[in-house]
Amino acid sequence: MIASFFVVSVVVNVASADMFRSTLFSLNTIYLDRDYTDNGVKSQSKATDTDLRLMRIEKYWSYGAIYSLSSSDASDSNRTSMGLSVGYYSEKDFYLNYHYFFSSKYAFGNSSEYSKGNGYEFDIGFLSKVTSSFYVGIVMAIKNFNYTESSVGGSVSSISASHKEVIPMFTFAVNLM
Repeated sequence: MIASFFVVSVVVNVASADMFRSTLFSLNTIYLDRDYTDNGVKSQSKATDTDLRLMRIEKYWSYGAIYSLSSSDASDSNRTSMGLSVGYYSEKDFYLNYHYFFSSKYAFGNSSEYSKGNGYEFDIGFLSKVTSSFYVGIVMAIKNFNYTESSVGGSVSSISASHKEVIPMFTFAVNLM
């Protein structure tokens, strides 16, 4: 027990991220692969959620851009969103980010799409330093998207659709400078 505490303390102190005045590129992702058997009928579901971020960190505060992708084969859907980010990075690897998506599209089925979308993401995460410029971590993201236009088979109509998600993701980040 004492040895475990000592090892964790040493790792945390050694891994302290010194990212102030740096540019951080991160890949945040999760892949879900589910198999179901209901009354002898087997089915599968595969889904991914990925955020690509480029953040400039200046003493505790950060700003940058985000490109978010999501797909699911169960609903034959995918979402693509782009936005801007602001956040807070502590000296001890903890961070909070807010992302505003000024553009989002959600395609589903063969010829259906929600467009004229926007939204936001709030996330809380932790990064651990692996090398002088490479980090790994975890993040919990809360996402909300709203769409006002639907296109089904070429026919466009006004809608009011909202998608909300809570997603845990793994983070892989590189300090570019």
